[in-house]
Amino acid sequence: MIEFFHVSDLHFNRKKGVKEFLALIKDKFVIEPNGNKYLLVTGDITDDGKVAQYKKAGEALAPLAGNVRACPGNHDYGNMGFIYHEKRAKYFDDVFLKGLKVNHKYFTKRPFHELLDDKAGSRVLIVGLNSCAQTKDPLDIASGDIGNKQRRELEAILNKAEYAGIPKIVFLHHVPHRRAKGIGMSLKDYKKLMAIVKGKVNVLAFGHQGTAEEVVEKDLKKLNLPADQYKEIVALKGEKILASETKLRSGRSQEIQYYLDANDSAQSLALYHIKVEGNKVTARLKKVG
Repeated sequence: MIEFFHVSDLHFNRKKGVKEFLALIKDKFVIEPNGNKYLLVTGDITDDGKVAQYKKAGEALAPLAGNVRACPGNHDYGNMGFIYHEKRAKYFDDVFLKGLKVNHKYFTKRPFHELLDDKAGSRVLIVGLNSCAQTKDPLDIASGDIGNKQRRELEAILNKAEYAGIPKIVFLHHVPHRRAKGIGMSLKDYKKLMAIVKGKVNVLAFGHQGTAEEVVEKDLKKLNLPADQYKEIVALKGEKILASETKLRSGRSQEIQYYLDANDSAQSLALYHIKVEGNKVTARLKKVG
C-alpha cells in the first residue's frame, strides 16, 4: 500500500502552529524514511517566498525529507502572492526542494512525474504541475495558468503505454475544476487542463485560498505602478475571496474519483488521506488533532 497525506497553504511566516502540525502528522501517521507514506503539499508553503520563510519551512519539513512531494503556489513566488520574483521562484527548486531530496525544475513549467512502487503490488504515478502564472503584471493578482508546453507534456505522460492501468494522482496549487471564487484567483486554462485529465486521473489534489485583504498598500507603492493600476488593486482590499469547500467532492462528471481541496490544512488541523492498494484508490478527510 502507498499512502499520501495531502495538505496545502501552510503559509510559513503568517500562520502559527504549522511546524507543530507537521510534526503531529509525522508522528500520528508514522511517516518514516524509505517508507511508502508521503506528505503531499500543494503550494503556498511560504507567505512571500522569502529566504527566511523557506528556511523555516525546510527546517519543519526536514524530518520528512525524502517523503515529501510538493509543488509551488503563488505565494511561494513573491510578496502577497502576486508580486512575482524570479529569484524566489528559482529558490523553491534549487534550494528548498533539493533540501527535501526532490530534484525538479518547476520554474521551467515542466511537469514533475514519478512512478512509486511499494514492491508489494501497489504502484501509482504522481504528476506535479506548476500552476503559477509567473507574471510581473500585478493586475493578474493570484491567478494561474498551466500553459501550452506543460499541458502537452502532461498529456504525453498520462498517455504513455507503460503507465496504462496504473492509478494516477495529479497535484497543483490552483483550483482545477472550475473558476475559483473571487477576483484574480482563477486558473485561466482550467478547461484545457480538464480536457486532458478527464477519465485518466484518479485524484486531483490542490489548494489555493486567500483574501484580498492581504493586499498591502505600502508594498504596492514600491512598485511605482501607473495610477489607474494602483487604484484598481487597492479597490480590491477588503473584498473576501471565499475559500473552496473542504469536504470531499465527487468528480464523476469528469470521470475522476476525487477532487481534494486541502486549502487551509494547518488551521483546520485536517488533511486528506489517500490510499493506493493495488489498483484501488480511496481518499478520506481526516482530522489530525
